[in-house]
Amino acid sequence: MSKLLRNGMHFIVLAILLGACNVLPNPGPKGEPRRTDDYTLNTERRDLTQRLLKNSASFQERLPDDYSLTATVRVHHESDTDRIIYEISVKEARVPMVNVIQSFTLDPSLINGINATELLNSNVGNTHEITLGPGKEPLGLSLFRDYVLKPKAEIHSNIINTYQDMYIKISYGPYDQRTEDYVHVKAEPTPETIEYMKTWNADQ
Repeated sequence: MSKLLRNGMHFIVLAILLGACNVLPNPGPKGEPRRTDDYTLNTERRDLTQRLLKNSASFQERLPDDYSLTATVRVHHESDTDRIIYEISVKEARVPMVNVIQSFTLDPSLINGINATELLNSNVGNTHEITLGPGKEPLGLSLFRDYVLKPKAEIHSNIINTYQDMYIKISYGPYDQRTEDYVHVKAEPTPETIEYMKTWNADQ
């Protein structure tokens, strides 16, 4: 066999192997498939921002029937600053929920009270699908973010009227049959957070 022919065969075998590597699945640590949807941080930001600005009534006050959705807020004191921490949780799925994506934002007025460039948070950066279902692991999925509060003197006391408002988007389902739930909830504050807000209001 000529050297040219041998080199050609090696090239063909290498090309086949590389092609196979490109099409083989790349599962997560528990066998989760890679995401192939079109959701990105930019699409989630645009969707929630525009919806809140132009059609805030589309965020339902009624909680979804197919799963349990909870939201909490707490304040954490540090030596030189205070942080406010928001968390949402999806659990007790009553239907199969394939490729769950969670996103939330806060009342737009809160941007004046925190040291952050935006209020959005999302797990859309996950590379693999997270699927929930009745009686299956994982039993729930949480998403949280903490924001650094500005000094009290820089924040209007009206923040106590809006700090609990969370605007949430939960999407799930196959690529061509996605369910998108938009929900407005009042996050449940911890007792410490309630006292913190009372003190702040009294100070001002």
